[in-house]
Amino acid sequence: MQDSRETARTLVLDHEITLEDLWAWYWANGGNARQWDFDAYLFGIEERDPFELKILAWAMEDLEARSLL
Repeated sequence: MQDSRETARTLVLDHEITLEDLWAWYWANGGNARQWDFDAYLFGIEERDPFELKILAWAMEDLEARSLL
């Protein structure tokens, strides 16, 4: 299974979605990282609880289901 961070990072770097929008979806799915902590987590600077990766995956699934990606 691919790491959701890698996919999310690519989407942000390719300007498919803004970091702010991605963070908002992550937060809406139960993520608890502040935006700058989320940025650091997404780019591998900071590690978080492994469950955060699942929350990010849920956010990505929501975005895909809504055809926002």
